[in-house]
Amino acid sequence: MKKISILILSLGLLLSSCNNELDIKSEVALDANAPLSSDDVDKLLVGAYRSVMYPSTYPYFNIMAPEILAGDNLQPVKFQWVQVQYLYEHTTPPGDILLSYMYKDFYKGISRANTIIKVPTSSNSQKGKARYVRALSYLRLYDLYEGVPLVDENYDSQPIKPSSPKEVLNFIINDLKFAKDNIEPLNVNDPKASLTPTKEAAMALLARVYRMNGDIQSAGIEAEALIQGGKFTIANNPKDYNNEIILKFAGNKAEENGSWGWILSYDAKTWNCFAVSQNLLQLLGPDDTRKVLFDIAEAPLTGGFVFSNKYSRSDDSDLLISRIPEMYLISAEAGNTNRLTELQTIRKSNLSLENERRLELSFEWIRWSDLKLKGETYKLPFPQGAVDANELLN
Repeated sequence: MKKISILILSLGLLLSSCNNELDIKSEVALDANAPLSSDDVDKLLVGAYRSVMYPSTYPYFNIMAPEILAGDNLQPVKFQWVQVQYLYEHTTPPGDILLSYMYKDFYKGISRANTIIKVPTSSNSQKGKARYVRALSYLRLYDLYEGVPLVDENYDSQPIKPSSPKEVLNFIINDLKFAKDNIEPLNVNDPKASLTPTKEAAMALLARVYRMNGDIQSAGIEAEALIQGGKFTIANNPKDYNNEIILKFAGNKAEENGSWGWILSYDAKTWNCFAVSQNLLQLLGPDDTRKVLFDIAEAPLTGGFVFSNKYSRSDDSDLLISRIPEMYLISAEAGNTNRLTELQTIRKSNLSLENERRLELSFEWIRWSDLKLKGETYKLPFPQGAVDANELLN
């Protein structure tokens, strides 16, 4: 699938209808206005989760786009597609095919979440999980475009203007606050509990978005509550991070829905391939336990490149959403400097807070938002097809 020419894909898209970039239908044949059973609503939720993990035909570039835009953690080995090079070089044109996917396909998750919210028999917990999906989907859009149209469950399919970046973040925050108040807490005795949204997952994403919105004190409160809750611990071995996971979506080999691990490996050297940048590697001290996340010893066999091994290379990488080390770093930034010391003691590191964030969260699709907080102003243009369909995007 990955090696099909994107030019063929482009032709197929041009021949298909694109009358309305936001008119995305649910793939499940259930009437949202009917009094559905709880099991039926749960089936709708599975579809919503899938849209986060697999938003388009080329989902890995939807997921990887923020890290590619940030650029400084990555060293390109080969660009087979110029569209990926456009992202890396910040030269994406409005007519770019990947750009179209990275706009309309995140609205798929929003559409599915809105469907669940409108079901009259959805429980508050189910609505909370749907609003978590909606919040995460909008966060992906914010990363790439900042101000985008806010489509809620009352959307009437009419042209809609983009909201301001601040309005988008506040919308995300309100969804996550509802999710936090209504989803059940994580059950530590359930090994699969971290695979779907929980109260703690909403708190973790809320901490991240508060920080992005300039409210570091509120971010610190959420982060500290998660740390003190005692359900998650920083692993001594960063490769064995199950107890660090607050939320992840599991990769699936049958669907090949997690290919970023492959793209970040030498296995993709003849395709669109990324190694680890030298200035990221330079952050690793001699005893840093995170060295196990990088194939440093293999460099003589891989053209001198070092590759990340944080993820599976079998097209089934999990999608990491939140881990407890991020909460330690947010709490430290909010003023609890002991949390930075605790993380550094486990990781055997003595970097600045900023560099600890960069190394600890590398290839978790967060770096671009950090650069924007530091003053990065580039954002992707709206796709030409979306502009043609909605004149208010101008």
